[in-house]
Amino acid sequence: MNEQLNINGPVIAEEQLIDIYRTTQDQPSPWVMVSDRVMGGVSSAELRQEQRDNSHCSCLIGHTSLANNGGFVQMRFAIEPSCLRSDYRGIFIELYGSAHEYNLHIKTNQLTRPWQSFRCSLAVEPSWTRFIVPYEQLQAHRTDTELEPTAITSIAVVAIGQEFDVDVCVRRLGFFR
Repeated sequence: MNEQLNINGPVIAEEQLIDIYRTTQDQPSPWVMVSDRVMGGVSSAELRQEQRDNSHCSCLIGHTSLANNGGFVQMRFAIEPSCLRSDYRGIFIELYGSAHEYNLHIKTNQLTRPWQSFRCSLAVEPSWTRFIVPYEQLQAHRTDTELEPTAITSIAVVAIGQEFDVDVCVRRLGFFR
């Protein structure tokens, strides 16, 4: 990866990044697509393995629709408990896509309802950007629970809240110390 990489967030040295996912050419994607169709919406998307700006990546391609009280599609990555450590200070993710705001949604085993999460917005651009997201930047959504980082069960990139054509790709995900 010799291309220009934009950094969004605090400066973190490369040796402090702990990968839990890095796209490879011949490996199936562990990401799972979920849409508002699980609750009667009509948004649609698919996951594809692609190459963007000379990098292999997993992409969420589709369209969000607000019809039938819908409005989201997401690509979700399950987190194994063995990946979590108490000395991690946050999450990093490298994204590329059409210029749009996407959400990063974190689920933990503390949450009991599907609409609850810890989240933040990310301004994705058509160039690779590493988003550095300290845990303190994640806002509790529809819960009074405080984030317990060692209880994380999944991380999702979510297109939500308005109608638009979805095109977002991830090539790397992990935690930082």
